Amino acid sequence: MQESMMPFINTSPLFIAIVIGFAVSFNENISIRVPAIIVATATIISFLLPIFNLRSWVTYPVIISESAMFVLTAIILSKKMKRWLAWILGWIAGFVWAIVLLILLGVTFNI
Repeated sequence: MQESMMPFINTSPLFIAIVIGFAVSFNENISIRVPAIIVATATIISFLLPIFNLRSWVTYPVIISESAMFVLTAIILSKKMKRWLAWILGWIAGFVWAIVLLILLGVTFNI
């Protein structure tokens, strides 16, 4: 039974991060600095983990960075366009950000 739970456990941080990202993006009082700081911090942690030989943990800060990028993009774009379109574009930007970050980590640390 545990083997069937492993895929869910491996993907659950992504779902949790997406839900938190949607909940935070609904809050109109949030500052742009908060998701920007989270993106920067999670990115730095992503690059520090392989240095300390913790390559298996890299996915989690990347997921946090992706969700924060979604929130940051959605906040910035929602001021200039409809909120639903800003969310869709923010989600795409977060996804692209995660892929670019994983590619950079893979090339840099041969993961």
